[in-house]
Amino acid sequence: MPALPVAVRTLWRSPAYTIIALLTLALGIGVNTAMFSLVDTVLFRSGPFPQAERLVQIVATTQQGKSRVFAVAEQQEIRDQTLPFESLASFSRVFYSCAEPGRPAERFSAVLASAEVFATCGIHPLLGRQFTVEETQQGKNQVVLLSYAFWQQRYGGNPDVLGQTLRLDGETVTIIGVMPARFDYPLLWGRAALWRPLNFTKDQLFGRDYRAFQLIGRLKPDAAAGQIAAGLVPLATSQQKEFPQRYSGLRYQVLPLQEALMDDTARRMYWLLLGLAGFVLLIACANLANLQLARATADVRNLAIRAALGASRFRLIAQQLVECLVLSLSGGALGLFVAMGLNRFLERHLLVGDASDLRLALDGGIVALMVALSLLSGVLFGIVPAWIASRVDLNTALKQQARGSTTGRGHHRIRNALIVAQVALALVLLAGAGIMQRGFSRLLQRQTGWDTEHVLTAGLPLSESRFDTEPKRYELFHKIELRLASMPGVEHAALCSSLPLENYTGERPISIDGQATGSSALASRASHVMITSDYFATLGIPLIEGRTFRPDLKESDPLVFIINESLARHLWPGQSALGRRIRSDDSGYFTTGEVIGVVRDVDTAANFTELSTRYQIYKPIVHEPWAWANLVVRGPAPAGLGESLRRAVAEVDTDLALDDVGTVRQFIGREQASLLLVGQILGGFALLGLVLAAVGLYSVISQTVAQRTGEFGIRLALGAQPSQVLALVLKHGLRLTGLGLLLGLVGAFGIGRVLGSLLPRLGGADPVALLGVSALLFIVSLVACWLPARRATLVDPMVTLRAE
Repeated sequence: MPALPVAVRTLWRSPAYTIIALLTLALGIGVNTAMFSLVDTVLFRSGPFPQAERLVQIVATTQQGKSRVFAVAEQQEIRDQTLPFESLASFSRVFYSCAEPGRPAERFSAVLASAEVFATCGIHPLLGRQFTVEETQQGKNQVVLLSYAFWQQRYGGNPDVLGQTLRLDGETVTIIGVMPARFDYPLLWGRAALWRPLNFTKDQLFGRDYRAFQLIGRLKPDAAAGQIAAGLVPLATSQQKEFPQRYSGLRYQVLPLQEALMDDTARRMYWLLLGLAGFVLLIACANLANLQLARATADVRNLAIRAALGASRFRLIAQQLVECLVLSLSGGALGLFVAMGLNRFLERHLLVGDASDLRLALDGGIVALMVALSLLSGVLFGIVPAWIASRVDLNTALKQQARGSTTGRGHHRIRNALIVAQVALALVLLAGAGIMQRGFSRLLQRQTGWDTEHVLTAGLPLSESRFDTEPKRYELFHKIELRLASMPGVEHAALCSSLPLENYTGERPISIDGQATGSSALASRASHVMITSDYFATLGIPLIEGRTFRPDLKESDPLVFIINESLARHLWPGQSALGRRIRSDDSGYFTTGEVIGVVRDVDTAANFTELSTRYQIYKPIVHEPWAWANLVVRGPAPAGLGESLRRAVAEVDTDLALDDVGTVRQFIGREQASLLLVGQILGGFALLGLVLAAVGLYSVISQTVAQRTGEFGIRLALGAQPSQVLALVLKHGLRLTGLGLLLGLVGAFGIGRVLGSLLPRLGGADPVALLGVSALLFIVSLVACWLPARRATLVDPMVTLRAE
């Protein structure tokens, strides 16, 4: 008789088992398929570019192990090397203010790129033409290409857009082309709406301080990334010799494009999610193996008769495995719908880098992987029960059935081992979820040292062509500050180079002025924050001693600093820092300033992945006005000040548009959304593992009670109390749970260490979290054992004795 029709009829006659198995497999396989799709999309697919395996990015890594972008002189020195590139392109991500008659100025993301970018990526304009090398020269770059999305949204896909003009940062530019939709690749370009020719000012051409450029290249067909990395070693060596302080410890890496676009923390986090999804599938397979073993042992008489009638052992194993494979493939088909639903959820909520329009495809490769996973699952949960079932003997089976038992010691040991494994794996999942949730809660509730509830912030990027000198920038900043301070509903207003939301930027080496070389203080580094005079009042940061900056400071005034208390204690322990002088090293350009004030330490409000910068130096913005500023206003109702802020800036300059307008609390929520989502995914895995482990334990104890019904009836007839029978059953189940918890704690500490290395601020293994999830798993297991144990106490001794 063919095995497949028999397997289908057998499953059809056991609807309860079949439904439970299909749902279990659908969830286990569906979750893993979705995670495979996520990892494949984010870590392995090099975007929409042809022959993407030849695309690489050159990355400069500092002595501290951090990646940084390039200055113009640096990227030109790389281009001057003889390297096996087919083409090499530079680009920088910027923002433009787009102002048109009758419409308020809007802020758009853009990419400034060298002319080689299109050949490097292997994609050319859908309409019009790309810009030329001549158009990357100063004064000839008044052209722009539109992204497909921008073309559709702003021009309705009108092909007559070519030749029309846009006003960007006060400059009129001509539209010369439209890029195809597949060129919109947020992991590389961000949310770029515009592409313009990259050109450099004279200061940028020869300077090494302004770093804003990235390098991507297309390898020649016979070249390898390792060749290029080796070819850049002499350049790094010569740079270190010529500029020892600037390039100490610098090295160049050449990475496949997709690898370069994802930082190590995010990459390891995605692998962790995939691994933990695998735990869910293992728990599901262990659960189904137990159920399948129970069915096989319950049907041992039929199997023994078939063996007696001539069915070979191979035939019996094959029949059992076919049944399991029918289940696993059907469960995998249902899991495809689970994966599709999870993918849609992740696309809506997960931010990968700057990409908020992630697309997770279930293509042929992922579907094939799902089929393989389904087959593997069928073999995993079916092979042991099939092998055991094939060893039956008719005489032994009939004798065991006469005694009311259909299983031997080997069956019990295997079922018990599977339960222990399920409990252990479930504890690992619960521990990971518990550690993340407690860590996030602790970070969200901590005191940051500044007001995160009543502050509205916005970014103000400036056109470096319009505001090409520091006096021009400061004059604009001063006008905006005065206008913001006069807004209704605003108590304080300030401008700054960065906010304590993530980590302060601008970290530089510092020392006590006059300190001998080689001293411990010389090795200190501090973040430098450029601020206006009302910054501390706006953010609610207390001044401990000294004073803040005067509002009328001029560029010609002596340089003064305000420092945080940790830096003051570090440089002058037990002494006042007021009147002391600090020397700051900005890439070989040294400045010295007097400390006039000390403020409380602040903690970053939206940073979960790195430890906060420890030391801060605050500097008057008049001495170093960047081409970027954060506008900050404080009031009792900051959420309602957004439009007023935009209008106030437009009154100062109609060509200016703000970026990321929102309250600090909104910004924190947005920055933390992806990590919180990871925590929720892990929590979902843990809940699923908990339910599956509880169901598995319940099924084992239920079968034990069913098989020992006669024994329990005799015990009760001989005078045993129901509570003694209850304790006997509970002891068996809780012994398995306890062993699973002990084994699971080893894995729980391991996942705590992994999470601690990925997210240092979570603090690693959390004893309270481990104790809490262990208690939760124990209570759920107790309930799963108590329900069948309670049935054992209700056995009627007389009925049992008559049956015996």
